[in-house]
Amino acid sequence: MSAIFFNVRNYDDTVEFSTLLELYNKMSKHLNPAAIEITEEYASALLSSNPNLQQNSLIFGKEQNDILGFASIIQLPFYKDEWFVIYGIELEYLKSELPGELIDAILNLGTKQNIPELYIQTTGELSARFDDKLEILGFKPIHYYFTMILDDFDLFIPPEIPQGIVIRNQEEIEDYSSITSVVNKAFENSFLWREIRPRKWKKMHKALKKNHVMEYAIAYENTKVVGFCSSYFNPNQELIGTINTLGVLPSYHHRGIGSALFASRVEFLRDKGCKTINLPVDAKNERALKLYEKFGFYQKKNLTEKTYRLI
Repeated sequence: MSAIFFNVRNYDDTVEFSTLLELYNKMSKHLNPAAIEITEEYASALLSSNPNLQQNSLIFGKEQNDILGFASIIQLPFYKDEWFVIYGIELEYLKSELPGELIDAILNLGTKQNIPELYIQTTGELSARFDDKLEILGFKPIHYYFTMILDDFDLFIPPEIPQGIVIRNQEEIEDYSSITSVVNKAFENSFLWREIRPRKWKKMHKALKKNHVMEYAIAYENTKVVGFCSSYFNPNQELIGTINTLGVLPSYHHRGIGSALFASRVEFLRDKGCKTINLPVDAKNERALKLYEKFGFYQKKNLTEKTYRLI
């Protein structure tokens, strides 16, 4: 039996929620410089329901009132009814025993709470102690997301817009119902995808725009929305752009619409001064991988996100 180096206690009202967010953001940014900063407003928009933090969260420390890390079991949008572990620890403890003890404790909590399916995600080489512990316990990654990067804009050659299609670059989304309909149909076969509702997505985007510059590319055939792609960056941090949620209605595939949408987002971020563009991509989506590589993007192997199923 391994030694226990850290105290574990349940979350209570003496711990500020902002403290957990600070731990999460600090670690997340350390693992991936392009990670989104989670504000309290965005966290409220992100969570599928009001989580019972006192029941589903643990605090880790050395002394009684230390807060060196936390782990919470919550449900997230974009995923089905499964539960995910959201966690953060002080950076100097990434190579300590804390990652392993965190996994042991949250696994026990998930079993105690009768969570039907519980997942945890790790990011890149700096998550090695989490990955090592999961491997010792016999868990293997069940899914991968790659981070693709463009840092040489000379490799980028924009395509022509398909005939009969109009690409509109918009700072605001006027019709969330049409956009979410496209996104849900485009991603319905993706890993653990859960249908996103217009009101939910609107709330998330409004919260994200509080500390990001965002613009959307929307593809129309006449008045019908047939494709969508979003892009954003944080002007108060290193200018690393992100392209996300590229989706085209399945019946409009193979017409070059996705390429045109994607190219407009690259041009937007380049024109705003971003020197690097990141994007997440499902490792099983070979069509998307080929598209991004065509534009000069390459896989950043030390930023691969792994998903494990714990329960």
